[in-house]
Amino acid sequence: MALTVEQIHAAADQIAAQGEKPTLARVRKALGGGSFSTISEAMQEWREQQSEEHALAEVQVPEALAERVQQLQAAAWQLAIEEAERRLAAEREALQEAQEAAAAQVAEAQEAVQTLETEAEDLDQALVTLQNQLTDAEAVAKDALAARQQAEQQRDADAARLEEKIKGLEARLADAVDARKQAEARETAAAQDAKATGTTLDEVRHKLGKVQREAATAEARAQERAEALRAEQEARQADAEAHRQAMVELRTDHRERLDALETQLQNTQERAQEAEQGRTQAEARLAVLESGKQQRGDDR
Repeated sequence: MALTVEQIHAAADQIAAQGEKPTLARVRKALGGGSFSTISEAMQEWREQQSEEHALAEVQVPEALAERVQQLQAAAWQLAIEEAERRLAAEREALQEAQEAAAAQVAEAQEAVQTLETEAEDLDQALVTLQNQLTDAEAVAKDALAARQQAEQQRDADAARLEEKIKGLEARLADAVDARKQAEARETAAAQDAKATGTTLDEVRHKLGKVQREAATAEARAQERAEALRAEQEARQADAEAHRQAMVELRTDHRERLDALETQLQNTQERAQEAEQGRTQAEARLAVLESGKQQRGDDR
């Protein structure tokens, strides 16, 4: 919210009522902040009003002068001379007060410049801190991206290894099926040979049962191993997906922090620019005051 002239004049009146001189810094402190340029313009108007009120308070028409003019022109002339001398002394006093006021304004401007320089240094320090924080955030984001890439590479490698294991199991399963087919072929041949002799048939049937059991056992083991490998692959894929999601959330969090730091850095730069503008205006005002002071000294 911008300060108004009435607020600035009220703060100056309050400081003056407390017996203190209302400088730019004191008025700004009483208002809780504000632009030195705005406060300086309002305070210049306030000082002019104070000077006019002071001058009006001092101008009094001597009653004795009016009475003595009616009585005696000579006495009136003497009073007129005394009044002229008094006014000359008053003008000299006013000139002295103007010089002192100009010096006070110069001191106020110097104090304002010093305050702006201090604020500018603080803003510069805050800007350096934000830049360091931005650098740290960028480094964290780079580390997170590298970790994600490494996790994806590890996931691809694990998937390739599982694929190779599955292919090996499928090959072993095919071999078991072939062995079963061969056993069935041998069983057929043995059955044909059993027609010739019952003893040979019993031996063949015994061997066939053994081969079938071995084939069934091998097939069951191969199937269990395949299912275990599939379950392991699914678990690894789930872990990889969870890790990928965590990396996405981490990257989003770092991006939000980076955006917040960039916003804070922009605000700080704007404040530094405003402070620099205020400083430039204060220096220009100081130059004008010093020029006016020098000119009044030359005129005197």
